[in-house]
Order: sequence, then structure tokens, then C-alpha cells
Amino acid sequence: MSNTVTENQNSSTSEVSKQKLDSNDGYTERQLQSSFQPSSSTNVEHVTDQLQSLNVASKVTMRSDAPPFTPSSEATKVSAKDDSESKIKTELVYDLKKYKHDYFISELSCNFDRENSKFGAPTGICALPDDRLLVANFDRDSVLLLDINGVVHQIFKDLPTPKAVIYNSTGSAPQAVVATRKEAVILDLNTNKAVTRSKIRGFYPWNIQYIQERGVYAACDPSGERIVFLDNNLAEIGVWSFHDSAQDHLLQTTPQLYQKVYPYAAYFLANDTSFVLTHRQDKCHLHEYDDSSATPKSTYNIPQSLQSYSIFVDNDKKCLIPDKLNHRLVSIDKDSNIEEYKCKSIQEPYSITFLSTGTLCVTDWNKSHGTSGGISVISEVNLKQK
Repeated sequence: MSNTVTENQNSSTSEVSKQKLDSNDGYTERQLQSSFQPSSSTNVEHVTDQLQSLNVASKVTMRSDAPPFTPSSEATKVSAKDDSESKIKTELVYDLKKYKHDYFISELSCNFDRENSKFGAPTGICALPDDRLLVANFDRDSVLLLDINGVVHQIFKDLPTPKAVIYNSTGSAPQAVVATRKEAVILDLNTNKAVTRSKIRGFYPWNIQYIQERGVYAACDPSGERIVFLDNNLAEIGVWSFHDSAQDHLLQTTPQLYQKVYPYAAYFLANDTSFVLTHRQDKCHLHEYDDSSATPKSTYNIPQSLQSYSIFVDNDKKCLIPDKLNHRLVSIDKDSNIEEYKCKSIQEPYSITFLSTGTLCVTDWNKSHGTSGGISVISEVNLKQK
């Protein structure tokens, strides 16, 4: 066995970083230029009566022509009459101790486009119902559809510096939604075409999630210090701002001292709870929020040296975080109990997803295999012997 799981209860508060982290550490010039562009101010109307009906704090604003933003509790009541099969969600509670085997996919096989079927700093990843994977290929401006044997089934091109990809089957055709350099894009997986693009100025999405109970997308825009809510046509309907208004005076006098809050990743659960991973002063912070009031409920004491741009949260509110800087996965629960998972195939983990079998797939920027990254496949059983 090549993997190691270590536990540390409430140890993160005593961990001291041995070096000052840079949120942009390890990025190429091209990646930095594509990820952090000056953000223009967003023209979002502040409608008092709409906010009161939403029962949210002033951090969240919704456009006056936006459709009703139904609380998830109400959405659940309405959906009871819908087809139950489409509403059933697999409850996943992971246990890192069960993962004993791993291997790394670096070389890909493709019988229709060998030149473009290569990894190029893979970032976002998601699993389809048939356990194939959609992978955002950052440096190659594409999204790959492949299986865990490394066989490429489809290539979606002309997607500038994609950072995240999700699967959505709620429409008439299976779709993928991609967070690219300046927009979110809906892809029809049957026709291999982009069917909808967001048209928001100063929008640089990083991670994106479809909140099924509410029928909206939530896209993290770290350069704008916000999470942008989008309807099914990718039109902006609301904004959750993380801007610290207490520092506004610094913007007028000494803007170089202003400490921006970069929300890189968010994970919304079905019970009006969300988890948001932010960067501030070159440190990562993880907070649990009450969505009905947009206020923090608790703070997770993550290790000070952790560097991450994505999170996964299971049904027990355990957070699994890829730590790119320290070559590991970090799990932390609501009591701040920390588990660290290391294995040979994890070197620079970026994003994670689970297959229906519970197998964990992690995009990784590891270049030691002679390629520009790949996917770490971590499982309870030895998949290579099957």
C-alpha cells in the first residue's frame, strides 16, 4: 500500500506555516493573466422588497426582474409531486481510511484526435452517471470526456482556460457547464456544441455548481469578491458579495493596503447551508454559511499552510480539500477533526469528484510522468487487477 492516512484532532490551530504562502504560487504567467483580470463594477439593483421576501442580509442582492429565489425548503415541498427518480440523490459519506489503492492516469488513448487528447494542467473534474469523467484541460483550452482507463471519448474545444466543469441532466439533453476565462458556457453533450454563454462584463468564474433545489447556478468570481447566481440561461440574477465594506476607506487613501477576499470555491447543500473557501492575505479560510441569511454559522480551522482552490462536502458536513502545496488531501469535520491523506499519485491535487462506486478521482498537476498533469484514481479495491 502506498497511501497514508493520519489523524489530528483540533491540531490546525497549533500548526504554524513555515513559509509565507502566495495564492498565485506555482502559476505560469499565462495562468495568472487569465485568472486575475481587473474586474469592472457590476450593476446589480438593490431591491428592498425583494430582499425582504428572500429573508437574506444585505450581502446578497437580486435583480428586480429576477425570478423568485425559492428557499430550498419550499422547493423540496414542490418537488414532492415530481418524478421521484429524478429527485433522488445518492447520500455520500466518505471514509479516507477505506482507500487502499491508487494509480495515476497520465497518458491518454484516443482514436480520433491524438494531438488534442493530452493533459494540459487539468483543473475541474466531474463524474457522469455512467462514471465517465469530464475534465477541464486548462492549458489546452478544452474539456475532455474520458473514462478511468484513460480512453478519450469526446473533446470539447475553444474553451479558453477552463477552470471548472459540471454535469447537468435537468434539461431536455445532457449538458456540461464550463467556467472559462471570462464566461460560463453550457455545452450540449450530444451535439458537441455550445448552446448558451453568459454575457456578464467583468465576470471571471472559477468554480461553479448547479443548486438543484433552487434551479440556479452559483459561480465563484474571486477577482470580483463575489459569488454570482445565474438562471438556466446563464443570465445574472443575483450576487453574494464578500467585499469588506469596513475597508472602503483604504480604497480611497491607501488602496495597496486593502485586503481582498477571494471566494474560490463554494459548495451548497440542500438544507440552506453552504461552505465557502476563500483566500485572504495569502491564507485559505473555510466558513459554513446559513443561506437564508447569508451569514457565517461556523469557521472550520483548516491547516494554516493549506493551499486549495476547490472543496467537496459530504452529507455529514465533512469537507474534503485538495492541498496543492503540501501534496495531500485534507479532510476536516464540523468538530475540526483533521485527517490527512497522502499517496504516491497525489502530488499537486487540484479538484476532486466521486464515482458511483465511491472511487475518488483527483485532477493533479504532477509532471513527473512526462505529461502536463493527469488524474489520480483512488479506490477501496485494486482496480488494476480487474
